[in-house]
Amino acid sequence: MDAKAPHHIGRYRVTATLGAGGMGTVYRAYDEKLRRDVAIKLLHPVSCKDGDTRILHEARASSALNHPGICTVYEVENEGSEAFIVMELVEGQPLVDLIPVGGLPFETVVRYGLQIVDALAYAHGRHVVHRDVKPSNLLVSGEGRIKILDFGLARQIEPHLGDRTTQSHSVLLESSALAGTLPYMAPEQLRGEPATTRTDVWSMGIVLYELATGRRPYEGDTSFTLSSMILSEGPRPLPEHVKPGLKKIVLRCLARNPSERYQDAGQVHAALEALETPSDVATTHHAPASRPVRRASPRTRVRSLAVLPLDNLSRESDEDYFADGMTDALITTLAQIGALRVISRTSVMRYKGTRQPLPEIARELNVDAIIEGTVLRSHGRVRIATQLIHAATDTHLWSKQYETDLRDVLALQSDVARAIAQEIQVQLSPQQKSRLAGSRPVDPVAYEMFLKGRHFWYRRSPDALKMAVDYLQQAISLDPSHALAHAGLADAYVSLGWDLFGLSTPSESYPKARQAAQKALEIDPNCAEAHAALGCVVAQFDWDWAAGERAFQHAIDLKPQYGPVHIWYSHLLRAMGRTEASLAESRRALECDPLGLVLNMHMGWHHLYSRHYDQAVEQLIKTLELDPTFIIAHVFLGQAYEQKGEFSSAIAALEKAVELSKRHPAYLADLGHGYAVAGRRADALRTLDELSEMSSQRYVAARGIAEIHIGLDDPDTAFAWLDKAFLHRNGWLMHLRENPRYDRLRTDPRYPDLVRRMNFPSPSH
Repeated sequence: MDAKAPHHIGRYRVTATLGAGGMGTVYRAYDEKLRRDVAIKLLHPVSCKDGDTRILHEARASSALNHPGICTVYEVENEGSEAFIVMELVEGQPLVDLIPVGGLPFETVVRYGLQIVDALAYAHGRHVVHRDVKPSNLLVSGEGRIKILDFGLARQIEPHLGDRTTQSHSVLLESSALAGTLPYMAPEQLRGEPATTRTDVWSMGIVLYELATGRRPYEGDTSFTLSSMILSEGPRPLPEHVKPGLKKIVLRCLARNPSERYQDAGQVHAALEALETPSDVATTHHAPASRPVRRASPRTRVRSLAVLPLDNLSRESDEDYFADGMTDALITTLAQIGALRVISRTSVMRYKGTRQPLPEIARELNVDAIIEGTVLRSHGRVRIATQLIHAATDTHLWSKQYETDLRDVLALQSDVARAIAQEIQVQLSPQQKSRLAGSRPVDPVAYEMFLKGRHFWYRRSPDALKMAVDYLQQAISLDPSHALAHAGLADAYVSLGWDLFGLSTPSESYPKARQAAQKALEIDPNCAEAHAALGCVVAQFDWDWAAGERAFQHAIDLKPQYGPVHIWYSHLLRAMGRTEASLAESRRALECDPLGLVLNMHMGWHHLYSRHYDQAVEQLIKTLELDPTFIIAHVFLGQAYEQKGEFSSAIAALEKAVELSKRHPAYLADLGHGYAVAGRRADALRTLDELSEMSSQRYVAARGIAEIHIGLDDPDTAFAWLDKAFLHRNGWLMHLRENPRYDRLRTDPRYPDLVRRMNFPSPSH
């Protein structure tokens, strides 16, 4: 079996053999369902002979472990006569290969030791012991992080009852065999006694001894000799260069009587942490890069951070929406902390699935710290493991795992946010503390519908927006008291009625958006998202500029880092003639979302309407470098080229928008105007005919038809269609005064009359 890797194991396509040993052969394989590489341990037949599935039963007990320092077990399966364990693919060097003659420096031993026992303590807290802790099972990544391998062969135990621990499962192998690697086995293992957390503590003592000295405390020429030494002798004395504090920890781990050892890995972690000093932490140049686990000190200044997309540990790829939703929820919760700048969802989602170094990501996002982690939803519960990394030093400041019933997921998010605020020493106002403490239980199915609704809203395509409405309505029907679901529905209706999406008439969508936002505020008057959505309604549909500004400002006061509200407020300020204030608001939004497509496009739009066409082209090309399929960036790029008189480039950009949108009427109308001003009258007229035919089947905005007639130099028909757009309450008319396409109408007396009816305030800068 080891000679040649099989082509497939179950649904997994094998790509390489990584090695053989222990219980079986390990392969690198491609998961054709999840679309990612995994590691597969194909167990030797002797491990599961005669249909014995006990080893698989044991492995399944450890598959629930979810910790950054533990190689995740995804599946434990039988396929015919083959049994296999599917694990996270971890790339790096075995720790055993990094131990030099004479051992590692003290600081490095402590640093590695803390990482290992932190992961073991997590497992011990869930009544799982490893039973084979050794340097060859400890993999060090390129970033210096340690992952414990082979937890898939661990054992689940019952909670401690004094010094007595009972087994909840049968032994791993036949009674004549021993589980573990002899040089690292505790005396009780050699005697055939049940493994406990103190068994792992013994193995950890051997590992610490080896890290500090370069050799093991027990060495023998034969298995018999080595076993006898472990059972009857003390360890070889530690050399003089090993610091007394570390010696004390190692010797207590290696006490032959289990009751004299540390009880579990958590106690070892506390002892090692007590050894660590600021000078120890600073001396990192002696060893491969790693992150010391320590609390933030007053010197660790964190005033901005990014939450990277949480890794989905669920087995199904269609669970990504849940991981993305939890990422978004954590960002949204942290954004309530006014003293902290939190990067918006759209920027961080660009790093989903990448292996880019964290300091590099932090530089691109201009943040002090990064939060990364994993999420697993299973059987009505959710588990999140998070860690906080100081970007400048690539130092691990804090990590913690949270697990709760899905009904309490909002409280879990608040707990994470409060813990992070405490670690980075950000002071919370009484109002912020109150909002973070005010979490309520949710209906699990309703929350799932809510996450799916927000997932599709962020995608913004016509089909996705319709699905967003459907899912959010389902969420509300199941849990009518969920304020964020009502606010999310308001956002979806605003998008449906907004001219650039144009999926339904404003008179149909905006009243529904208003109703949803008001319902959210009845439930939670401090829901920033609902205030922002209501601001969109009163600004884009009512054209009540003062009320819109109050709503946006209230949302910003409640959640300063909520990126969308800054965009919408910027639109309002521009419509009110406050150009500089609008630009400043856009810059605030860009601070929250430096790589966000909408924000980068938005800055290009600002330059376009300020008649800085070269800057507009430059900014919009930059946006399209982030995503060449971003339709609205192509639209405004075409308009900028059009104003520069570069009509071939303008039409190419506008045609691309039409192609990408599958001939959406809003973008088709933009192209029709481009044809008209470029002198391609016949093409413009054909576009009008196509839009007329479309209007019998779907909503076609009157504003777009008007602009084609402006390009055709037909002001009478243009004003007739603008009057229709006014009656329909088309939101884009808020930019009537600064839109350069309307320059041809400004000397017509009907133009100032339309401006008057829009009730614009007097322009100011």
